[in-house]
Amino acid sequence: MAFDLADRGIYGFSTSENLRFADVDANGHVNNGAFIELLENARVSYLRGIVRSGLPRFRLVIGRIEADFKRQMFYPGTATACARLIEAHERKCVIGQGLFDSDSNCTAVQRVIMVSLNEETHRSTRFEPAVRDMLDRLAASHDGLPT
Repeated sequence: MAFDLADRGIYGFSTSENLRFADVDANGHVNNGAFIELLENARVSYLRGIVRSGLPRFRLVIGRIEADFKRQMFYPGTATACARLIEAHERKCVIGQGLFDSDSNCTAVQRVIMVSLNEETHRSTRFEPAVRDMLDRLAASHDGLPT
C-alpha cells in the first residue's frame, strides 16, 4: 500500500511539539535539523507506545533517514509530528512521518528505515513471528494503529 506522507489523515499517532527559539537559524526560520528532532520525538513515542506494546523485547536501529522539506516554520509556534508504520520486511521496517505546522500545513515528510538488530552479534536479524505479525498489521491499517 502506498501512503501519501503529507496527508494528515493517514496518521493515528501524533505528538504536539513546541518550537523553541534555539531552533531558529541565521535565516530566521526553524532549522531543518530541528525538523528531524521534532520527528524523532514522535517516532520514539510511537515505537514505545504502539509498536512494542505487549511484544517480546526487540531492538531497532536506524539504517536510513530520507527527509523532504516542504515549507518553513517560524518561532514562536507549535507543530504536530506524526508517525506510522508503512512497511514491514523480514529484517527491517519503515516508519513514515509527517510534520505539520499550527495551520495543519505539511512542513516535512520523512521515511525512516529501522533495522532489527541482534544485541549480541550487532548484526541484522529476522523479526520474531509475533513481532512481524504486529508490524504487518500496523502497516496494513488505515492509520498505523492496531485494530
